Order: sequence, then structure tokens, then C-alpha cells
Amino acid sequence: MRIAVVTDTYVPEVNGVVTAIATHTRLLAELGHEILIIAPRYGDYVDEPQPGIAVERYPAFSFVTNKATRVALPAMTSVMRTIKAFGPDLVHVHTPLSLGVVGLLSAKALKLPIVQTYHTYIPDFMQYLEISRLLGIDTLQERIVNSLVFERVLESGLWQRIVRSRALIETGLDDFADAWLGITTDVSQGTPELTARLAWRYTRLLYNRSDLVLTPSVTLKRELMRHGVTAPVDHLSNGIDLSLVRVKESYARTGRIVHAGRLGYEKNVDVVIRAFARCLAHGMDATLDVVGDGPARESLERLVARLGIEERVRFPGFVARDELVGRYREYDAFVTASTIETQGIVLLEAMAAGLPVVGVRALAIPEIVRSGRSGIVVAPGDIQSLARAIDRIERDDALRERMGQNARHDVQHHEIGRVVSELEELYQQTAAAAEAGVLVDA
Repeated sequence: MRIAVVTDTYVPEVNGVVTAIATHTRLLAELGHEILIIAPRYGDYVDEPQPGIAVERYPAFSFVTNKATRVALPAMTSVMRTIKAFGPDLVHVHTPLSLGVVGLLSAKALKLPIVQTYHTYIPDFMQYLEISRLLGIDTLQERIVNSLVFERVLESGLWQRIVRSRALIETGLDDFADAWLGITTDVSQGTPELTARLAWRYTRLLYNRSDLVLTPSVTLKRELMRHGVTAPVDHLSNGIDLSLVRVKESYARTGRIVHAGRLGYEKNVDVVIRAFARCLAHGMDATLDVVGDGPARESLERLVARLGIEERVRFPGFVARDELVGRYREYDAFVTASTIETQGIVLLEAMAAGLPVVGVRALAIPEIVRSGRSGIVVAPGDIQSLARAIDRIERDDALRERMGQNARHDVQHHEIGRVVSELEELYQQTAAAAEAGVLVDA
């Protein structure tokens, strides 16, 4: 198959979405498929040639609060020409922002089968990060929501005439799309951020345009269906490469605890630090490594200093994934307080190494970490309960070993080869169903 992948985030940026895309496309190419990745440009970064994979980059800008992330606003005619020249059997859109929206509209205009993956829980993510304001696209999003732009654009006779007219596509579609989508340099700064209700409406408008919607967890699949996503929805793990993970050999206590991942404000790493400080205050002799980097790092370092635990909390910074999966076995437990995890690749990798997990009861975490079996799950934001869970795992060697072994067992079905084989089958089914004019049976 020929597969076009559209994403607002890609290498060299580091996050779970990028890891999933990079791994899936590499393995699909090894199976003989041809891949085109459409992504933002990151400064002077140059893609390394990969057999079977071509990358088309579009100019992008960053914003002050997170310079690692890039935002591309490409001309729609350019994206359509790129996709049409590649001639894909299917378009897979991974993100719901600017490039993802343009990719979705382009695929619709070209009448191509569309798969979208819902990686990010949009309502919580928008509330935690105020992302619409940070990106300067809050006006864009509210115009989409309030004017029902996708119904108007995709179902109108005007849109159909534009699609049929090559001349209009080549000469006037950019202005048309800009006007309808609100892409403009004159963005109001006074627009309120999206509420959860508007975020769900935005979600429905985007994802109901798919032939198939994928989510990395059953929990997220149920949430989408409960909130009115009527396109076929199926769940498929992002997967992990179990062969890279070094497995824990001894459960003798090391007194070392780890949190790993992007240090964003929405990840609630401050809750982990406060819970760990409470453990120390009650006599625990341990250290905490907060691995990763991101916009919240400086505030977290200041919090550690205010709590007077600088000698017990370390910030190693960014650690490459292939190195990190070899380090997990050096720790006693993995701790997270994030409430927006749709799956969490670092969580799965830590479990694959044999670590029990302390997490919170939100989105996909209770689905991955079975409380009492592979870890302990507590209420979100409950610092006292999180501290008790950490203390319990640290003090009980037998419990730690039992949970760690169960964690290893439970992540086996996330093995990357199995995931990519299933993704390949879903692609083939979606393309065939679209050609036959029937819905995918999810």
C-alpha cells in the first residue's frame, strides 16, 4: 500500500505521538509499504534517508512557551498537490491542529480513505495548557465550532464545485480555506479558551469525517463514542519494542524511584514531587529521578528547592529512549500523576522492564495499571494517597516483586510487531471498504 501520514509533530521533537509514528512507519516500510510523512519543518533539521519513507516538510513557527513544538500553516493547494502526486491508497491523520486539519480537508477533497488517531484527550489538554491561546488559534477553533465550518465546507454545493474544478483548486482554494477556517494573521487576543463542551464539538467535527478512528486505549474509544463520535472507532495500542527493554533481575530495594516523560504543566509532576517530599518527611530513605525536559522544568526545580529536597530529587534532563529503556531496571518503581494519558509509552516501557507503577485514576492509566496487581492507582491530585502508595511499594519487597512481574506479563500484548500487523490489516480493510462504499466494521 501507499500510505500518506499527516502530523503536526514529528522528529526531532520527542513525545509519544512522534515515537509511535516513527516506529509504525519504519516497520510498515520494512513490510514493503510506501510511506509519505507530511510534517512541520524544524529549523535546520534534515531527515535521514529511510528506505520506503519520504518526508515532506512545511515551514513552521514556534511559540515562546514551548519552543520545541512547531506550528505549520501550509497552503492547502500545496498539501493537496503533494498528496495527489504521491497517490496514496489511504491518508492517516495523527493530530487535530493546523496541519492535521488541512490534511483532513485535502484527503476529503481528493476522495481518499481517511484514518485518524485520537492520541490526545482534547478537552483536558486544552484546559491544562490553554493550548488554543498559546498557539494563537483560539479564534480559529471557535469559528470552526460556532459556524459548523466542516458541515458548510464539506457538504456544501460550493465545496463540491470547487473540488470538481481544477482551475479553482489551483487558483482560489487557499483563499477559500483561509476564509472558512479563520486562518489569518489578525487573531483576537480576547477570545475565551475552549470549554469542554466546545472541545467535544470540535472533536466530533474533526473525527466524524474519518472512515476509521483509532484510539490507543479502550477507555478513550468509549469516551469518543459516548460524546457523539459516530465514525467507526477501534482501539489499537501504540505498541512498544520489547526487545529493547532490559528486564529487572533483582527486586532488592535500591531506594530509587523514577518519573519519566515530557515535563509539561499538564503532566502534574509537581504532585509527584510533593508526594515524594511527604514520604521523605515520614522517614523514607530514597531518591527521585525526574527524567525528561519541557516547559515546566524550571518551576519544578524551584518547587524542589522550596521543599528543601534538592539532595533527594535529581533532574537528569532528556534521556534518549533507547538508553532509558535500559535504565528502568535500576529503579524500584515508576510514579506518575498525569491525568491526560491516553496510553503512555514510557509507562508501558517501565512495566516491560518489571517496574510496578504508582499512578492516578484517570483516562487510560487504570486500564494499563491494574491496581493491586501491577501497581497502585489513587485518586487524581491526592498527594497523601500517592505518598502512601509510594511508601507501601518501597517498604515491601515481596509486593514490589509480585507487582513488577505482573506488569511485565500484562504488557506483552503491546508488543510492536503485533501492533503493526494489526494496523496493516486495518489499513487494508479501510481502503477496501472505502472503495466498496461501505463502513469499516469496528
